[in-house]
Amino acid sequence: MNNYEYECSVTGVVEEGGRSYDKDGLGDLPSGWTQITMKRRELNPKWILIQQVKSAMVEGLVQQFPLEIQDVQKYAVSLQVEAQFHGLEEATPMYLLAVDDTVYISDSGEVVESLNDVRELVGLEPIEFVTDDEDQGDDSHLPHDSESGDK
Repeated sequence: MNNYEYECSVTGVVEEGGRSYDKDGLGDLPSGWTQITMKRRELNPKWILIQQVKSAMVEGLVQQFPLEIQDVQKYAVSLQVEAQFHGLEEATPMYLLAVDDTVYISDSGEVVESLNDVRELVGLEPIEFVTDDEDQGDDSHLPHDSESGDK
């Protein structure tokens, strides 16, 4: 059952989904195609603001004490401010997950070369694909790990 069309982000080629197979999390992604999802961790601006407010509160409260005891009082004031903001900090994650997007790459010749260039750039082994004219048996159309030579 095909329930999705996939467009190659490099060539624009569109292919209908293949047989649905949920055990690998790729649904009906056509065989040989690659899914790339970019995720990035970013500091939460709300969390940063909370830290700035806490710091400003401590500094402002410490200034109310005579200069000679400000250092001693700073610890006590810091504890009070930490306690005051504890609940808010617990409810505010330090990081946000930014998902740029998910793209799909087809398994056509020159696209695979570019994909392998990127794989090598980030320290991954290239993927070898056997083309139809190199077809040597039932499973020769399947990608195989170039390191192990397994098909």
